[in-house]
Amino acid sequence: MAPAVMVRIHPGQLFVRRLLAVVGVAWACGNPLDLEAASGPTSFAAPWGAPILHQQPDQRPPADSSSIHREAEVAQARFERVRRRLLPEVRDEGRRPCEERVGRLCFWHGGEDDWELIPDPSDLVDARDELLNNLEAAAAHIPGDEWILGQRIRYMGEAGRWDAAVALAGVCGGADPSWCGVLQGFALHGTGRYQAALESFERAFDNMDSERARKWRDPSVLLDRRGSRLLSDAASGRDVDPETERDAAPEPSPALPDGWEKVRTRVWALADPLYLVPGNDRESEHYARWTFSAMNDQARNAWGMSWGDDLEELTVRYGWERGWERVRQGIGDFGTAPSVIGHQLPGGREFAPPGRVLEAPSETVLDAWIPEEERPQNMHVPAYAPVFLPGVAQVAVFHRGDSILVAASTEVPANSDTMPTRSTNWGPRTDSALAEGPTPWPQPVLLSGPEQIGLFLVDQEGRISGTSRPLREGALHLTVPADRYLVSVEAWAPEEGLGARIRHGIKTETIPDDLATLSDLVLLHKEGSLPESVAAALTSMRASTSLEADAELVLGWEVFGLGWREEVVSFDLSFSREGESLFGSLGRWLGFGGGQKPLQIQWSEPGPSEIGPWFRSVEVFVPQVDPGKYVFRLSVTTPGREGVVRTRLVEIVP
Repeated sequence: MAPAVMVRIHPGQLFVRRLLAVVGVAWACGNPLDLEAASGPTSFAAPWGAPILHQQPDQRPPADSSSIHREAEVAQARFERVRRRLLPEVRDEGRRPCEERVGRLCFWHGGEDDWELIPDPSDLVDARDELLNNLEAAAAHIPGDEWILGQRIRYMGEAGRWDAAVALAGVCGGADPSWCGVLQGFALHGTGRYQAALESFERAFDNMDSERARKWRDPSVLLDRRGSRLLSDAASGRDVDPETERDAAPEPSPALPDGWEKVRTRVWALADPLYLVPGNDRESEHYARWTFSAMNDQARNAWGMSWGDDLEELTVRYGWERGWERVRQGIGDFGTAPSVIGHQLPGGREFAPPGRVLEAPSETVLDAWIPEEERPQNMHVPAYAPVFLPGVAQVAVFHRGDSILVAASTEVPANSDTMPTRSTNWGPRTDSALAEGPTPWPQPVLLSGPEQIGLFLVDQEGRISGTSRPLREGALHLTVPADRYLVSVEAWAPEEGLGARIRHGIKTETIPDDLATLSDLVLLHKEGSLPESVAAALTSMRASTSLEADAELVLGWEVFGLGWREEVVSFDLSFSREGESLFGSLGRWLGFGGGQKPLQIQWSEPGPSEIGPWFRSVEVFVPQVDPGKYVFRLSVTTPGREGVVRTRLVEIVP
């Protein structure tokens, strides 16, 4: 379940409230003084629908920019009061204990799965349009007012007018270049143009105060204790190459930020949900959240409470609210400000890398890093893949001396129960709800195009190399220098809004050409004659290591480093339950060809006559065994050489 933030605040008291399940939720009761502080001069106490900048017969136009700015503030505060008045009501279900306190706020994880994105009522749509008109009129008089510009971008985004927001931020109107840059990045992010958004943010950081720019760019708030310590060590001058010399003592150096930047770059490279999608939406989302927080500073909000460090932190960690509800007041609550619940997008996951992954990506074991869905410390919903699943894949590494060939086969997993519709939003929605009006903060529409699969390698510097194909299922391969990498095997169905991936590490090194090495074992579909090369084997590479009992398959591998002389190569292949000794279970069998033989098979054959990779394969009949995890083990020996061994873990399913 996704996190929820739910707090209720009265002067001098903090009361915790319930939380909803699949969305992040925040709850607060505003300070009445804060709510009414924006009522403004008597001349502006008109109904929310009245234009506040239009000249009346007995009025004169505002005399100076400060008066116009104040009128814009009053209009913005009035709109937020209208929002609170029009919010749908829910029952007050009592208090719950806090799991974590952040300043004035308290939040926890769990709750009912009973909230959906709610369209804005027509009165609220009209009120927001009126506010935008008033802000536009104010900007015509003071185009360089940064607060007004920020509010225009904010409410355009809430209304889904992202293209207009991009255009407005591009014109800017004389505001500070760094502010214009982050506003444009915010708007570009809203359209789904993540690479362009990042470029705009980076230009803005170049013009921003250095301390503020570093604060915005710092991902520490998203990291666990181990990851935060790694980043802080880099900032203090400790050796920041954690895979090689992480215990080295600090060295005095004027270039300390280089080490911090190296770790920061690695964080964002690993946090990117799918390398198949251009840009890095997790990084641009981080900067967009900082921008949203800055826009809310000195502005009114639906909470009825002033913006502060606590709201800023929760916004940066979980995102801003995408829907609101008001708690129905009970007996004895008359005269008090109503409590408000805010909801974040459903389906959020924690994509920031755990500290153990950040410290040594190449040591990440299979299935050890799945984007956290239960009790995440931060969350993000990729707009292009709101349904995000663990991937299905088989990965194999083939040695080539000073290089390696990495092969992977994968597929788009089926998930028919949670497919979103092709709209600007996702989640449980009804036609009648769609007819009422737009939802606030609409996301980019799901993209068109075929399903895609991809294979990507991230090196120690955070550089990414990869390949992809427009397939729902298939195999890919990359040849790269022998080194340490994080492997990401990905699948994406754009029109279904579904993404999946598997990420784990590999560690290789340059091997002399005359040293015998053995590749990973590869599971292949049985298709005609046995393959005689890796290229031929890839066409039949299985996308999963799950097998059924009694299934037929082909097991393949490659030996590299032979062919320098004539020699006989001996093979020893076995199959056993994980954790058992070779002969621990006499009832398990391995079949070759048409007959059954004991679970250990040995044979010898002449080695290759030419120097280079030597691919071998054999047909395998999976015996009738109980479901569970089993291991194929292959040992290869030649006279005068040390033997080499490889295993392949498989799961036998019913």
